[in-house]
Amino acid sequence: MVGVETLNVTIPKSLHGQALDIPAKLVRPKWSKAVGKRPAMMVLHGSGGLLKDGPTKAAPCSDQMESQFATWSDRLAKMGYTVLLPSSYSARGFCDKHSQADKMPKTFDTNTEQIIGRIYDLDAASRYLCTRPEVDCESMGLLGFSQGGTMTMLGVHWQLEHAIEYFRQTKGGTVDVQVPDLKPGRPEFQVGIAYYPGCGFDGAVPLSTSTKAAVENKYLPTAPLFVLHGSDDSLVEHCSTEYGTGSREIQAGQVATKTSVANLYDITVYPNAGHSFDSAGAKADGGTPEGNVAAKEAALKIALAQIVLALGE
Repeated sequence: MVGVETLNVTIPKSLHGQALDIPAKLVRPKWSKAVGKRPAMMVLHGSGGLLKDGPTKAAPCSDQMESQFATWSDRLAKMGYTVLLPSSYSARGFCDKHSQADKMPKTFDTNTEQIIGRIYDLDAASRYLCTRPEVDCESMGLLGFSQGGTMTMLGVHWQLEHAIEYFRQTKGGTVDVQVPDLKPGRPEFQVGIAYYPGCGFDGAVPLSTSTKAAVENKYLPTAPLFVLHGSDDSLVEHCSTEYGTGSREIQAGQVATKTSVANLYDITVYPNAGHSFDSAGAKADGGTPEGNVAAKEAALKIALAQIVLALGE
């Protein structure tokens, strides 16, 4: 490897279930000689968006990634992975969910619409990665933060296609956007790393843990999933039985038992850590400075070790 390069690419609307072009960053290693197809990682942004705010109201986003994503993409590329970072928000005309809420389109201005819309972004981005000549489509992983962590969990959900169909039938009238089926042949990921996700999925997948509830409406990852959370983060509620109701943790166990497959759901909750401890460090939302820094360091070790274990070096 002789360096790392960053490209601006577009995931074409022909791959997208809602026919939307998705701008993205592609960060990849530069090699001194041909190395063939290599593993890839997709990195999914949270509610602050992928890109820094733009200089004017007419240009809501700059061309620069937020420092967290610049750091992660450079880190992963230096490990030999091609890294794709789809920009779900700038694709829809805004950059930050919190500071630019007035720019959100009607089809994307609720939490549920964002989750549903980003499923199609994720689907299209995975198919795009498989078209890249440098990428081994059989060796791809997911890494996401906050809302992007939620999308990482959904990206490895065993019944994602069914979830889309079920949502359309039961709640399709509650959103301002079409909810088409996912096309056949969706690529599979080999590992998911979800930093401080919301595990409720905003209604996209039912939360019931009743033994009478249909098993196909319950959550189970198809690949090793590592949820990395903070004890002082309200979003941990549906992720962990130790720190909340842990609906998804319970569902995963139920489905694994019912279908006689391995339960690949793993969660680590760091004491005295709040939301965004990876990006904000000591200044994370909640927790203590010491707890947040300790969580960031410990979670990084788990994330990198599990990515290498799943995809190789």
